[in-house]
Amino acid sequence: MWKLFFQNNAAVLDQALLDYSSMNPNISSPAMPNVLDAIGEIKINNFSNAQLNDPSFVDKLFQKNLRPFLASPSRNFLSCLSSKNFSCQTYQIVINALSSQKASMDREQQRLIFTHYIYPFLSRNDSSDPGCVSNTSGSMDWLQRNFGIFSVFAELQELQVLNPDFSSKESLSLLTPTQVAQLTLTSGALNDTADIKLVFMRLEEGDAFKNVDEFLTILTAKEEIPDIYPAVRDVMMNLTFNIISLQFPKFETLDWIAWFEVKLIPILPSFNEVMLTIATSNVTCTNYQVIVKGMDRAFPEMTEGRREGIAGVLLKYLRISVHLINEPVCRLNIHDDTDWLAINLGPFSKYTTYSDLKDFNISGVAVLDSLSPNQKAELILDPTNLANGTLVQEVFLLVLGSSDVAEIGPFFQSFVEVASKSNLTAIEPGLRDTLLNLTLTALAPKLQTLDTQGFKLWFQVYLPLFLPSINPGTFSVIPRNISCDSYSAIIKGCDNVVTRLSLMQSQQVFMFTKDYLTGQSIEGFSCVKTVRDDRDWLGSYFGQFRIYASYVDFVTLKSDFNGVNVADLLTPIQLAQLAVIPSQLKGAQGVNKIMAAIGPANFGLFFDILSPAIQKHMNNYTEEVKSAFLQVVFDSGDLSSTAINDTEFLVWLRVRLNPLLLNLSSNQVTPLFRIMKDRGCNSSQEAISLLDTLRSTLTEDTQREIYSNALLLLKEPTPLRCYVNGSFYSFLRSTFLGFGFPDLSMLFTLMPDTRQPELLNSITCSELSQFLSQPDVVGNGSNICAVFKDYAKTPVFLETEDVPDAVKQLTLPCVWPLALSSGSRSEVNAWFDLRLKNYLRFLTRSLISSSTVQNGSCLAFQKLVSVLGSDFSYNSSDFAQSDVYTTIKTYLGTGSGSKCYNANDPELNSTAWFVNYIGAFVTYLSLEDLNTFVTTSQINVFLENQANIKLFNNTAIPANVTAYYITQLYTLNPTFNPLLLPGFFLCEVPSTAYNSLSQTASRDILDRLKLFCNGTEDPQVSAALVANFQTITASTIATMGNSSTGLTTTQISSVSSSVLVSSLATLGSVSGWNLGQASTVIQTITTGGFQINTAASLISLGTLIVGVPSATITSIPATELLTASQSSVFVTNMLAGPQILQETYISKIITINQSPNALVVNVPDAMATLIPRVLLTFSEEPVNVQAINRKTWTQEQAVIFFGTIASNASIDSEELSPSVLQGFTCTSVQSLTIKTVRRLVHACRPKIPREKVVLKETQLTCMYNLLKGNLSQNFTDYPSDLLLYYNYAKVEKSNCGSYFSAAGSADFSVLSSVLNKDTMLLDNAKSCLGISGVSLSKNNVEVLGNMVCTMDGSYIQNSDPFILEKLKNCKDFTDAQVTAMEKLLLSGTTQYGNTATWNQQTLEDLGTLPLYLTQNFWSLFTREVKGKFLKSFMPQLRKQETQKRKLKTLFKEINSLRRSKRGAGCTTGNITQSVIADTSFPFGYDVTQFDLCLDTSILKDNLATVTERVDDNDFQKIILVKLNQAYPSGIVDEQLKVLHSVSRVATLDDITKWTVTKIDTLSALMASGDGSWETAKSKAIITTYLNTSGNSLGSSELNAIGSNLCSLDVSVLKTITSSSLKNANSLDVTSCSIEQKRAVYNISKSSFSSQRTANTTYYQLISPYLGGAPIEDVRSLAAQNVNMDITTFTGLEIAVVTSLTVSEVKGLLGTNVDDLKTFENDTVVQAWVAKQLQSDLDTLGLGLTGGKAASTVVVPAVVDPLNTTTTTTTPAHTTVTVLPLPATTTLDGVADGGVHPEKDLVALSLCLALVTIILQMM
Repeated sequence: MWKLFFQNNAAVLDQALLDYSSMNPNISSPAMPNVLDAIGEIKINNFSNAQLNDPSFVDKLFQKNLRPFLASPSRNFLSCLSSKNFSCQTYQIVINALSSQKASMDREQQRLIFTHYIYPFLSRNDSSDPGCVSNTSGSMDWLQRNFGIFSVFAELQELQVLNPDFSSKESLSLLTPTQVAQLTLTSGALNDTADIKLVFMRLEEGDAFKNVDEFLTILTAKEEIPDIYPAVRDVMMNLTFNIISLQFPKFETLDWIAWFEVKLIPILPSFNEVMLTIATSNVTCTNYQVIVKGMDRAFPEMTEGRREGIAGVLLKYLRISVHLINEPVCRLNIHDDTDWLAINLGPFSKYTTYSDLKDFNISGVAVLDSLSPNQKAELILDPTNLANGTLVQEVFLLVLGSSDVAEIGPFFQSFVEVASKSNLTAIEPGLRDTLLNLTLTALAPKLQTLDTQGFKLWFQVYLPLFLPSINPGTFSVIPRNISCDSYSAIIKGCDNVVTRLSLMQSQQVFMFTKDYLTGQSIEGFSCVKTVRDDRDWLGSYFGQFRIYASYVDFVTLKSDFNGVNVADLLTPIQLAQLAVIPSQLKGAQGVNKIMAAIGPANFGLFFDILSPAIQKHMNNYTEEVKSAFLQVVFDSGDLSSTAINDTEFLVWLRVRLNPLLLNLSSNQVTPLFRIMKDRGCNSSQEAISLLDTLRSTLTEDTQREIYSNALLLLKEPTPLRCYVNGSFYSFLRSTFLGFGFPDLSMLFTLMPDTRQPELLNSITCSELSQFLSQPDVVGNGSNICAVFKDYAKTPVFLETEDVPDAVKQLTLPCVWPLALSSGSRSEVNAWFDLRLKNYLRFLTRSLISSSTVQNGSCLAFQKLVSVLGSDFSYNSSDFAQSDVYTTIKTYLGTGSGSKCYNANDPELNSTAWFVNYIGAFVTYLSLEDLNTFVTTSQINVFLENQANIKLFNNTAIPANVTAYYITQLYTLNPTFNPLLLPGFFLCEVPSTAYNSLSQTASRDILDRLKLFCNGTEDPQVSAALVANFQTITASTIATMGNSSTGLTTTQISSVSSSVLVSSLATLGSVSGWNLGQASTVIQTITTGGFQINTAASLISLGTLIVGVPSATITSIPATELLTASQSSVFVTNMLAGPQILQETYISKIITINQSPNALVVNVPDAMATLIPRVLLTFSEEPVNVQAINRKTWTQEQAVIFFGTIASNASIDSEELSPSVLQGFTCTSVQSLTIKTVRRLVHACRPKIPREKVVLKETQLTCMYNLLKGNLSQNFTDYPSDLLLYYNYAKVEKSNCGSYFSAAGSADFSVLSSVLNKDTMLLDNAKSCLGISGVSLSKNNVEVLGNMVCTMDGSYIQNSDPFILEKLKNCKDFTDAQVTAMEKLLLSGTTQYGNTATWNQQTLEDLGTLPLYLTQNFWSLFTREVKGKFLKSFMPQLRKQETQKRKLKTLFKEINSLRRSKRGAGCTTGNITQSVIADTSFPFGYDVTQFDLCLDTSILKDNLATVTERVDDNDFQKIILVKLNQAYPSGIVDEQLKVLHSVSRVATLDDITKWTVTKIDTLSALMASGDGSWETAKSKAIITTYLNTSGNSLGSSELNAIGSNLCSLDVSVLKTITSSSLKNANSLDVTSCSIEQKRAVYNISKSSFSSQRTANTTYYQLISPYLGGAPIEDVRSLAAQNVNMDITTFTGLEIAVVTSLTVSEVKGLLGTNVDDLKTFENDTVVQAWVAKQLQSDLDTLGLGLTGGKAASTVVVPAVVDPLNTTTTTTTPAHTTVTVLPLPATTTLDGVADGGVHPEKDLVALSLCLALVTIILQMM
């Protein structure tokens, strides 16, 4: 019917099914299978494969159309489905549809789907994907997709067949308990605790009890019990119990049987006491017995501990249930006690005690066979049973009847334990005898099978209670072939009961022992393999039964037995038997062991036996053994007792100890003499005489001991009790015989204090000499002085007796005070020339020390100085000449005046005082010492003494001492003829001494100066001497040599050209020419016709090259100049010349070849700094790195080529010079790898002895920015200056000390003040070092280093004085710092001492600090000291190019004088050629005196020197006034170029009169080292120069003008050609106006236009002039990756800077962009920040603040017709996009559907109505 119905309505069937499905979710009706079958035939059988594989088609069919019918599919329908060619995807859709009907299906219907659809379909072989495995993501996914809810009906094996890769573990949560059980049995889970836990996690899901029941039912389905790993079994039992125990209250008996006799059997061995306690609580006896029966089956697999625990729980239950357990219902099948035990305790009864069984009225006898060994032992040891011998024997017979010893042992073990607990220590002897006999009889056949442990167990554990019944037959049963260890175990057992054995029994044991060991003997050794030593052997095999053996028995049974080692175990008889065997005694230790075992009472008897044996076999006993026996007698024999008289003592000495006295040892002498101490003199002497006869057998040590003990006999009990009279020396000789003689120290101990003079003077001089000459008799000489103190014949002894040197050396200190105190010259001579003639060479540091000599007489001291200063040899003495001088210094320094000089004393009135009292030690004399010895007035007496003068003619004497001597000499006698002085003195003679000499004398002095002083370095002396020459010839010049620099320009001009030319070799070798002198020489010789036009002529000028005009160099061919450069001397001389001279020279060489590599070769290394930057731009040509690295470069030059050098892969950055490394910039390294950059930075670290790499701040911040993400804590790996910019937060606390120590070497002046780094660094340092306040310790100062330069005065004043040493490194100080330094110095607590002690050396030690100190400091020094100091200090400062302002300040502070009145005239002294030559000039003159004392002619002659020396503005003005007077028409080029800093005080009126026509003059005037120019003045000078025809602003002029360029008008600047600027040095235009900067910048663009192709090079060349660049040019650079540094950035025009955007600045600065944060307080940076949006600044990620807040604008959104208009507020410059919301439309109310025809709807309605009516009727 259904089939027909559906066929008739096939056209609308699909829609009808769909609508029906929407009305009826599911229908349960018997007709449903038929309906579905019909649909299957009508529809499904007609589907094509394409339709069956179409997911949407199948989904609609089964999830919608057929859904109401799927709850009742028939077997036919399912079979039909399984045969269809569904794809795996569409098949899974069907499964999903069927699974959704689970609620409407019964279990059989579900199984039907699995059996007839799922398994057949998945097992088909014609599928492209058998099992539908491919598109699943794992076993669980496969199971869910392909089985749905029906997987529970599959066997595990079926799943594994369908999917060979099926993972049961993965799918565990989807498996049924049955499947899980199958998995457990096959997967190995029974051996894996982790797996079994997963299994039970699955079982615990849902109904856990039901799941476990099903699981265990499957697990125990087979008869064979599964083998489960114990740990897994424990887990299973625990988890199972947790589940089933909850059901115990509901269990019936059958449940208990089902679980405990079936289901739990595999895991029941893990059933524990706790579980059993819970299970048996509240159970009936019947169920209890069921549980016991189950436990019975598990018993074999249980551990001992668990069995005992289970037994305890069972007993507990039985005790609690004792009133029920014997009720009839509980005694079913129990007929006797044996049944009762089996049913109620099972095998666990053996784990109860006999006492437990008694509690249940169990008869032990009745259940004897069921009792355990422990229970049997308890049974017979029960007090009531132990007396029942029959019962005891019955039990023993029962136990002993076992054929296995292992079964007997437990009984005896229990017997022993129970007996011990019962404190049973003895058994009735009769019963004991019986039991021992029974036991041994039973054991006899089995003893052969026992091992050592077995024997030990039986005889030491089981049988001790029975062993006291030992009898002759006891040992007969013991086999004699048992092992030695087994035998030892038996003896040990007997030994344990020895106190309970009779003598006879003990002897029986010993006989057994001897019998057994004799049988074991192999070549004289019995049972020795397993013992450690003889003690072990005795203890193991004899025990305490050894006393019954003889010593021979031991040796017989063990041939190497040594009784000595076990002497304490042997009897005295055995020891005596041992001692007579010499071989048994190996040494003293053996003897001592033997004797220790013998009591002193037996010594006599022992030695009566031993001594004859020794006497008889003397050679068989070693000396050690004999000595040991003797020592025992001394120690323990008590021979010193008064009970022993002298006669008996001699018996011991001569008879008993006679064999032992030979070779008496040293340590036995004292015991022997201790015995003799209280005996008479004759007895003692007899003993010593006896020993003397044996002396040949005695060692030296023994003889010394005899001597020592003989000494004691002389002292005790009464000193010298045996001395009567006569020579004390002879008495001692007879006392000591051949055993020695006392030394000096000991001799005095033998003489009582009251008798010393008597006894000493009883000795003759010869005896004393004989005594003192004996070896070692004097010792350290501590008492030898006591001899000569009391010895009346000392002078005679010293003159007549000769003693060894060592004695002389010790004697001298004793008699030395006598020599020093002698007051007459004759007595002094007697001591020094006669008595001590052979002793003086032994003088020591102590003897000549000031403390010893201080009180000596003047004559003795004079003699001592003479002796020590003449032929005395210091090679072997412990003092040096310096030590002697120390004594002289102390001696002469005491008192006032010249010590030991007295004009009225004939002995002390010699004026040769220095010779007499200082002599040869004058070389150690310091100026301070000299002033201490004699005052200025006192020294006059001695100055002209020729002997003194000769003495001081020694180059080893300190220069200041000699100078002082000479100064004082000339102060005393200014007219003293220098020719009368030794040649060496001339080196210190003041220049004034030469003022009035003749030309001949001057020549002589010059010659002598050359000979003795290597010429003179004092320009004053040179000037004074050459001033005396009226006629100058070539010979004269040769004589003058270096002193030629003292010539004035007038003198030079007076010399003929020919003389000068012929003397060029001399003049050119002289150093120290000033520009005026050199220029005069050059002008003179060129005027005379000398041509300077070749390399040879240039070189011949030598040091005079400095005077050559630059125009002359310009006229010389470049090739000649290049040739001259090959001479290193020429180059050195050129470097001393004016800057313009050097620049002109290099500019000429450059013209030869302007290739960079050619320049590197042609230009001398030291002059490379003069090469124009633009010529150092290496392009494609290879770079000669080695040549570049050798040269000296400026930082501006190095920047240009550094990138080229650094990128050269073959370069080792460690080899680069500091000159090259200073070119590091972010621009030059931008193309390098970070690894290369790191190496370059590392190469810039401080390296000794290499000069420091000087880097600018921007270079340092660049380095830090590049590496800050990868900086280590190895701070010495980086340039010290770089550490100043280190982020301190990244310094590890433990390394902060290292950081500041490394940073302490930095130049803190490099820091910009805007960074405020000084304060931050100091605060961090104080925190690191734990510094509080302003006081720094020395260690702190050492660590902080140069940081002290930044500290304010409070730190300097309050810190350790060591801070002064660090301050010496500073480049400048504030006034407050200077004040603090002065306070610290004036405190007197520094290393420079009290101000009263300050002198010239103090000033020199202060280093550069005096440059900054004020009048407060300088007022503490005399004018002379200051003048001498300035002689060396000023040249040093000028060489270091110290700033002029500092020099001016220094002069004002040090030369602070009260201004003199003009009316007095020149009172300080005329300023002469010699005065001007003084390097301290004009120190000592005030302004007035300078004016009055300086003659204009002198000024003109010495203009260059004067202007070089004078720094004070007021003095300089006087110079200009005088020059204007000398040159009323104006000063010309020749004078102007040597004006130096004097030019800066000129007025504009003065300058207008100057003639500045030459570049040399312009260059000299503009020299920056002479100070800065006022703008108007520099403009006037430059304008004057430019007004000269032919002059312009060329490269040389630009280099000369430098920063003074900014004083010129813009119109003048615009005249600079691009070529001139291109070849000039980089110009400093920072002080220029913006118009000037723009003019210069425009020229520079043209100058470097050819470099535009190389962005970085162009930028590096033009960067100095970017301050005038327009915005468009700067923006262009921003796009060229130039990495502009922050200094250049802040130097840009402010309007340009503020016009740049954040992105443009970021592009412009590149790597240096982080410096915006570093320099955020810079006004330019702040101005730029203020112009930027804060949001834009935030994109830099630098934390910059201060930008503008975002303004808001209204941006209309795009309007969608379906949405309302919105307004969005957004920041300016932000692009806003407004998107409309998505819209959804509906057509005719149908979403996502189609339109149906009306006729279809009618048909569908009819169909639905029909179907519904029919279905409802069924």
